[in-house]
Amino acid sequence: MLTLIRLYSFGTAEAGGVYGKLYLNGQFICHTLENRNKAIPAGIYDLQNSKSPKFKRELPLIYDCCEVPAKRGIRIHSGNTFKDSSGCVLVGMGFNEKTHALTESAPAEAMTTMICRNVKQLAVTSVVPLP
Repeated sequence: MLTLIRLYSFGTAEAGGVYGKLYLNGQFICHTLENRNKAIPAGIYDLQNSKSPKFKRELPLIYDCCEVPAKRGIRIHSGNTFKDSSGCVLVGMGFNEKTHALTESAPAEAMTTMICRNVKQLAVTSVVPLP
């Protein structure tokens, strides 16, 4: 199972981000960034790779039966700042704490997409409360 642990938030509830880390069976995989105002609730989600109509490539889709339906299109993908997310989980191999930006995002996306071909669940937990 993949586990996303949200470690801290920055900015405001309306214009801020959430930094976290992604783990596979307890082993660190990469850094994550989400739009604080649009982040999905903590919980257990299903994962399924599929071709994203928006990004035109295979990406992991995050969904469940109730709060986050597949049609919402919440994905794991590359991006640099929380503004690049409309609810999706952005991934990067590095994170700049001064600018709150992910680095090496494309390789992190490729690795995560490959992992999600064999992993079918994501647990999202928050150390910090979100609005």
